[in-house]
Amino acid sequence: MCIAKAITKPFVIPEGDEDTWSDITVKEFEANVKAHYSLLQTLNDNDISRAINFNSAYDILCNLIVTNERTSQVKRAKLK
Repeated sequence: MCIAKAITKPFVIPEGDEDTWSDITVKEFEANVKAHYSLLQTLNDNDISRAINFNSAYDILCNLIVTNERTSQVKRAKLK
């Protein structure tokens, strides 16, 4: 799984010990970790405090989209 897919599809942390995970699960987990880390590196302090507790890159991205859409809607409403 590539990092782009990790951002665009939900990820659930697998159950059990890492030794019991399949090769595909390991690759998905590693892609999620890389995408999660990359997203956190690009955020400012306010966004990091909201996103740090999410377990998947997809959840961080969804949260950022919702947060920033609201901001854009508020800005447009104030301009009218």
